[in-house]
Amino acid sequence: MKKILLLVLAFTVMTPLLKAQVTTINLDLITSKINGGLPLPAEQEFYIRGAIPEKIEMVKLLIYPSNKSDKAASTYFWKAPFGYQDLSYQILMAEPLRSNTDYHLEFGYYQKAGPEQVDEVRELIHQNIKTYLSTVTTIKRSGIKFSESDEVLMSNLSKIVEQGALYFELPNGEKFPGFSDITRAKLEQRGKLNMGKAKYNATGLTEADNARAVYANNYLAELENILFSEVSQYLSPNMLVRVNETVFENYATEKTANSLPINIGYGAISLSQGLPDQEFVMSPYAGISFPLGNRTFAKFMNNMSISTGFFLSSKMENQQGENISGPVLDRPIYVGLGYNFFRFIRLNAGGTFITTEQLSGTNKNSFQPFVGVSAEFNIWLGIGSKKR
Repeated sequence: MKKILLLVLAFTVMTPLLKAQVTTINLDLITSKINGGLPLPAEQEFYIRGAIPEKIEMVKLLIYPSNKSDKAASTYFWKAPFGYQDLSYQILMAEPLRSNTDYHLEFGYYQKAGPEQVDEVRELIHQNIKTYLSTVTTIKRSGIKFSESDEVLMSNLSKIVEQGALYFELPNGEKFPGFSDITRAKLEQRGKLNMGKAKYNATGLTEADNARAVYANNYLAELENILFSEVSQYLSPNMLVRVNETVFENYATEKTANSLPINIGYGAISLSQGLPDQEFVMSPYAGISFPLGNRTFAKFMNNMSISTGFFLSSKMENQQGENISGPVLDRPIYVGLGYNFFRFIRLNAGGTFITTEQLSGTNKNSFQPFVGVSAEFNIWLGIGSKKR
C-alpha cells in the first residue's frame, strides 16, 4: 500500500511538469509548408509559430475539419503587443485536433487600414443597404410595407455589413454586433404611420408631389441615417485590413497510437452474505480499462470507463477464518465503473466474483461489492504518436 501511495505522489508531482511541455510547429511562408510538411499534432495543445512582415499587427487563423463548413470553425488571433519589435508571431491551438483527420487552415495577415480604405468600404456598405431597402419596400395607402419581417430585415442588414467588411477586423477581433434596439424601434415605428395624413406631415410639396411617397421617403431617410450611424461606429479609424493570406486545404493530422489502460491499485471487497456483520477484506488489484470515449474532447463522461481485473493477494480470510479466493488463478475477479481524476488517478466501484472456502469443506460462489483507488498507466499499441 505504501508503495502505491508513493507512486501516486510521484505522478502528482510530475504531471504539471509534463503538461508544461507544449509542442511548437513552424509555418514557413517561403516554402509554403507547415510543420515541415508533416501531419499536425493531434489530441494535444500546440503552438504555431511563423514570420511576419514589419507592418503586420494581427494574424487570424480559421481552422475546421475539411468535411465540414466554416460554421464549425475555430478562430484564433495573435495581436502584436504595444511596442512589439520581433517579426514573428505565435498562436496557441488551445482546442486539440482530432487524430487522422483532414483540416482546412486559413491564415490571414492584417495591417492598419488607411482612412481611404475605411471610407471606401463604408460607402460600399451604405450603398448596399440603400439598395436592399429599396428592393423590399412598398408604399401603399395603408402604410409602408416591407416584404420581409423585422427579424429577417435585421439579419440581412447585418449580413450586408459583415460581407462588406469581410477583409476588415477590429484590433480586438470582435465581429459586428448587429444593429441595436434603436434600429428595431425605428422599424416598428412604420406600423404607426398614418399615410392618410401624409399631406399634412410632408412639407414643401408642390401639386406634382406625391405626398405619400415623400412621407415614406422621409421615414426611410431617417431609418438609413440610423443604420449608417451604427455602421460608422463599427468601422472605426483603428480598423485592420487583410493584406495577405495562406491557406492549407485537406491538411492531415497525425494518427495517434491506440493505448491499453492498465490499473494498479488497492481495493476493499464487502462481505455480508452468511456473516453476522458486514466486513471488508482488502488487497492490491490490477486490471485494464475500456474508456467510454476520448478524454481529449469531453469533460465528464469521457473520464469514465468500464474496468475489469483481479485481486492480487493469495491469502484473504473473513472473520470466521474462511479463505477468500476466486474463479481464475484462485483470485477474486472484479468488474466496475471507474472515473479518472488528474488523468491517472482512478476511483473504481463495482462488483467482485469471489469463492468462499467454507469451514464445512464446500465452496460458495458469490458476487460482492467493492471499491478501490488505483493509478492508471497507458501501454501504447501499434506505431504512432502517443496521446498526451
